[in-house]
Amino acid sequence: MGGGEGSTARESLKHKDVEKVIMCDIDRMIVDFCREHLTENQEASRDDKLHIVFNDAKDELEKTEEKFDVIVGDLPDPIEGGPCNDLYTKPFYEQVIKPHLKDNGIFVTQAGLAGILSHKDIFTSIYNTVKHVFKYVIAYTAHVPSYADSSGWVLVSTN
Repeated sequence: MGGGEGSTARESLKHKDVEKVIMCDIDRMIVDFCREHLTENQEASRDDKLHIVFNDAKDELEKTEEKFDVIVGDLPDPIEGGPCNDLYTKPFYEQVIKPHLKDNGIFVTQAGLAGILSHKDIFTSIYNTVKHVFKYVIAYTAHVPSYADSSGWVLVSTN
């Protein structure tokens, strides 16, 4: 979900056992721009295993019966008036993500800034929301120099 710049697809395709990567992004203009100008992702954008879908990720998941080994949320932060707020809610995780994960499936989502002073803004809320839906939840962080802070992710497993 998201990842229009192509970096998530690039990293996923590095794994030889990956058979197919579906990148669903709503913004064709961003995807096309990044495919042309981000040279580090160009090889991945030409990989036959990559299938790009231009649609709202929620709509796309709701209309398919397909189950996935891994679903990655590489979306903008859920901020007031933002385009992805519905993709960080308990109903979305319960009704859309969980039913589309295979047994032993994994869901991981970016969860905003997670530093000592910033974690309460978004990160903690996403983590707590996901904990209400999935039994196995791990939160993790990494320092991102361009943000001058730590970024957070939340990873879940169905089993």
